[in-house]
Amino acid sequence: MASVNTETPPEGEGQSRIQLSVYSRFNPFQKHIITAIAAFCGFLVQMSTTSVLAAVPEIVATYRTTATVISVSNAVYLAFMGLSAFIWGPWADIFGRRSLKAYLYSLTLFLAFTIGTALAPRLELFFLFRALTAFQGTSFLILGSSCISDIYHPVGGTCPFVKSLEVLLNITQTERATSLGWFLSGTTIGPAFGPLLGGIVVTFTSWRVIFWTQAGFAGVALISVYFCMPETIHKSRESELAGLGLLKKLHKLWQWGNPSRVMMIYGNKNLLLICVASSSLVWNMYSLLTPIRYVLNPRFHLTTPLQSGLLYIAPGIGYVVGSQIGGRWADIPWPRGSGNADRLRSSLIFLGLMLPTSMVMYGWTLDK
Repeated sequence: MASVNTETPPEGEGQSRIQLSVYSRFNPFQKHIITAIAAFCGFLVQMSTTSVLAAVPEIVATYRTTATVISVSNAVYLAFMGLSAFIWGPWADIFGRRSLKAYLYSLTLFLAFTIGTALAPRLELFFLFRALTAFQGTSFLILGSSCISDIYHPVGGTCPFVKSLEVLLNITQTERATSLGWFLSGTTIGPAFGPLLGGIVVTFTSWRVIFWTQAGFAGVALISVYFCMPETIHKSRESELAGLGLLKKLHKLWQWGNPSRVMMIYGNKNLLLICVASSSLVWNMYSLLTPIRYVLNPRFHLTTPLQSGLLYIAPGIGYVVGSQIGGRWADIPWPRGSGNADRLRSSLIFLGLMLPTSMVMYGWTLDK
């Protein structure tokens, strides 16, 4: 879930062009760097959701528990990711994206708690550090999409070819969805790459190396954000706190950051339907990825974690290709007179027809 953006959407040609100055603070290269870092951070947290799947038997042996209990730890991870969205969304709007209170703060704690998971001597501590890691990781998804919304105009493109196309065909082209496609490439390949990494690791060494590897990735992300990512928010609310007393500051912070504010967006039926559709996609993804070792291993007589880990390559490729096609599909020009919302119907064929059909065919082939 992304943070609530309160900017007024452009309603006409004149307004959209006036607002272009807000989106022109960074050159194309800087925008690409910001998008790449956001995608890598998204990849990192999503990889952590599934990296233990290929190593469940090994973790079970270490803690002398059952596979069901370890699977519950993954459910706890996802639950804490969902809960923390109510905190990170308003927080990012108050203090900004890059600041010590957002990206840098969450990355530092994500790194620390991942190291704690790698060192956890008892199952209880394994659960605790996994939950705390998840609580920080959600911020990467929220802040990443928010950064892209901050730097890319929702209506007009800046590419000279695109501008010429607009004039020639009387259409409007966007860049934001394509950039979001790149961001989603990171977030969708992560769950597929995690078990592959886990399968490789547990084939040759201890499962704890999975989390040491994730800690290394988190360190790279932290350094990248610190040195290469500027602040992108148009205007943070933190400046409004200047000159206020402590009690008034706390009152303002609670007023702005109250988690119940996030729930208010569900009062808009369009946003509610989008959330339900997005949730169904996430459920579909994890229902496809989670049982691979338990379903496909006996089905195809696979005997090693590495073999089952390789099976995650296929859905990973599909997620990357799909996110790229989806971003560009959403950016396909539409006639100016038809209304911007008309392009949203382009997702119906994928969400309502192709996805359910593909899952039914996948289940049928496994059954046969």
